[in-house]
Amino acid sequence: MKPLRVLFLSEVQWRAQVSRKHQLARRFPPDWRVLFVSPFNARRQENSPRLRTDPDFPHVSHVSLPLPKPDSRFAIVRGLSGALAAAGGLCVDEAVRRFQPDVVVCSYIWAAAMLPRLRARGLPVVYDLNDLHCDFFPSCPQRANAAFARLLREADEVVASSRRLADIAARGVVLGNGVDLDTFQPQRAGPPPGVFVRSALADRRDLAVYMGSVDTRLDETLLEAVLERSGQEFGLLCVGGVHHEAEPLKRRLELRFPGRVLFAGRVPYAELPSWLALSRVGLLPFVASPRTGAINPNKLYIYAAMGLNIVATPFSPEVASRCEDVFLASGPRDFAAAVLCALTDDTRRPHLRRRLAEPHSWDTIAGDYADLLRAVVAGRAKSAQREAPPPV
Repeated sequence: MKPLRVLFLSEVQWRAQVSRKHQLARRFPPDWRVLFVSPFNARRQENSPRLRTDPDFPHVSHVSLPLPKPDSRFAIVRGLSGALAAAGGLCVDEAVRRFQPDVVVCSYIWAAAMLPRLRARGLPVVYDLNDLHCDFFPSCPQRANAAFARLLREADEVVASSRRLADIAARGVVLGNGVDLDTFQPQRAGPPPGVFVRSALADRRDLAVYMGSVDTRLDETLLEAVLERSGQEFGLLCVGGVHHEAEPLKRRLELRFPGRVLFAGRVPYAELPSWLALSRVGLLPFVASPRTGAINPNKLYIYAAMGLNIVATPFSPEVASRCEDVFLASGPRDFAAAVLCALTDDTRRPHLRRRLAEPHSWDTIAGDYADLLRAVVAGRAKSAQREAPPPV
């Protein structure tokens, strides 16, 4: 089969962070071409309608377009969602006309309204169901649920990143999340970051780390219990952006446990190993909910690749099934005890990379995903041949 041209429709901009879509697109065959389309985002610095090529991944181009943002924090943007949907649809049409993709991979829920125009061009659409997308829009749940249902119903194929998401979709295949094994290895860690060295946390003997977005998924009672029961030599390091709804949690922990909590904020992807290497324990302190139950967490495999003992709540099947590798605990008392045990336990740590990280390499997952896209494109071509009218 000829090299494919893949159009990604994503909520996350190309340079904003390294998401599942980035890991896949970067690892597609080098003779493929990828166009990564995302909405303008007022909180990012890469908004531009100009098509740009990634200097490190020359097979990937990216562009920002005026696509709808019904959940925007800005009332004027929310009010313009209808106009943005119309304008954005025209912009996507033009991008399709110029790029001539063979297949569309969509993880942007509001692209559901664009499916008819994409299908009219003969383009197969793969819905990359990497999260319970409809739960991300509490300000417009009916619209979000309708868009979610439409994507599940009308996409040519659904790829779920977790078993729970596959059950919700009631169709498709599971291609999970993974880890960049080249980046996340202990020997790749650089010197301690300056922000950490200058903090009071640098004086603590024992550290646990949470890597990822600080948001309402985190169970505050678990973090408090760990800090309360661990003593003054213990510190908690949180590496990731703090969502506005989690700012009160951040302030409470900093006030209650001065000098023992450091919120590092968002850090560059390449620097993450240096932060993770500061600790011997990685935390997954998520509340149990329909949203977290659908998560197959990248950080599970990243912690394992770095040789960190992992303490988690059994919030999803992918985590709960790893009882031989992960310290699982549900309540505050048990979670705190598990963290203290994980700090000194060395029976699991030496085997985590081989047992848990290596089987979930992004290289392998991207290869499987590329095979799936080839099959989808081939299937659409065969279908078009069957539907073509007989020659006169």
